[in-house]
Amino acid sequence: MTITIAKSDAKQWETASTHRTPGISIKPLLKRGGHGESLEFNVVRFGGEDFWSPRHRHNFDQIRIGLEGETKYGKGVLKPRTIGYYPEGTWYGPLSVAEPSIQAILQLDGASRCGYVNYDILDAATEELKQEGTFSKGFYIPADGKEIDGFQASWERATGQQMIYPERRYAEPLYMNLDAFNWIDAGNGTATKNVGVFNEYGTSISMVKLAPGASAGIGSADRTAVAFVLSGEATSGEAALGTWGAALADHEIVSLTGVTESEIVVVTLPDFK
Repeated sequence: MTITIAKSDAKQWETASTHRTPGISIKPLLKRGGHGESLEFNVVRFGGEDFWSPRHRHNFDQIRIGLEGETKYGKGVLKPRTIGYYPEGTWYGPLSVAEPSIQAILQLDGASRCGYVNYDILDAATEELKQEGTFSKGFYIPADGKEIDGFQASWERATGQQMIYPERRYAEPLYMNLDAFNWIDAGNGTATKNVGVFNEYGTSISMVKLAPGASAGIGSADRTAVAFVLSGEATSGEAALGTWGAALADHEIVSLTGVTESEIVVVTLPDFK
């Protein structure tokens, strides 16, 4: 049971995993392993002349928070102050950007618990596969075989298993306009928004607003929650979380206090018990 604090403002952009496409860089925030309990949370920048990602699907859930610019996902568009939920088994894309865009992307095990594999493990598998074939425009083309989705190829090499995509619960990704939800006064300088609850294990998205000096508890003793500072600045004890900072409350309650008026996005992970 731990509380992890991550800042993004002082970090440099890093090259993202090359299983998909060039033109993606990240600022890592949070990471946790364990089958059925894995997650990875990064600030991600899309752009560059070579950027392209085809229509595809995954065996895990994704929650994407629009920060700057716009990213097109086929018919869907992720804009600033919009959250996209991309459930396991649901097709999305292709991804395209007219100009560089930035998102915060949380990847986590979905209801089927297929086993999210983080980038450290995935990248090692990708490098192995590069010795046997080529990654191009989101696909892997082995020297003596048929092309396959790039992530699927790396996941199968990393796990030694054949990927079986879960039956989709949602026909399309869901896009949520955060400013269309009303703040509900919770007293003592705080307010909340309930944005959505998904799947049979209760993956949920909500928001908390803190006035300067106001505090709120994030998480609980029996669930894991991720908090992301969408705007403003908050603290947890002596640790400061600026805009785009994050906290992981792993079966704990983390107390956040507003330094300025702050908006916090809270994702509560599925309860597999």
